[in-house]
Amino acid sequence: GERRSAITGRDTEQDIAPPERPVNVLLLLLGCDGKVTAGDDTGARAVQAPKIAINEFLAENDTVLADEAGEYDDWVEIYNFGDRLVSFDGLYLTDDRDAAPTQWAFPEGGGLDAGAFALFWCDATASQGPEHASFALEKNGEQLSIFFVEGGADPVLVDGVDFEVQSPDLSYARVPDGGVDWLRSTPTPNASNG
Repeated sequence: GERRSAITGRDTEQDIAPPERPVNVLLLLLGCDGKVTAGDDTGARAVQAPKIAINEFLAENDTVLADEAGEYDDWVEIYNFGDRLVSFDGLYLTDDRDAAPTQWAFPEGGGLDAGAFALFWCDATASQGPEHASFALEKNGEQLSIFFVEGGADPVLVDGVDFEVQSPDLSYARVPDGGVDWLRSTPTPNASNG
């Protein structure tokens, strides 16, 4: 598949366009009677989540890809399906969305170009570098999620997947990239899933 640059360490402030205007949220409430009621958000501003997705992951990496230390660790690939660079600032990866949505912060100051992929090691050895998460994936199944936090607000779920028992050296991948369908696949780290 086509390979693209992954993590960019450049200053991203000028590359991320702010919303054109504040976004008002329309609240829809489902009552006990089954009726939907609309309400105003009283001036609250909606958070615009980045256009990134968990695109592929390998929770039982026996021989596919070694990290810089020569270890065959679990990994996750993130894909930017938007049309502009996404800053990693305020983004978090977790395998415990309910109790720890901000479990591991993506590398501060980095970002992901439009249409690009980035690979992060889920090996519970964050001391090995900024691309190593503080948790490992469970090959017997669990969840994996990305959250966004803006200015002290509550974490907002950007993307997530729950998965069952995984097979050695077979990834779980979205086809097409960033799509809704997940398939067991021959791993394609840092490249298109087809």
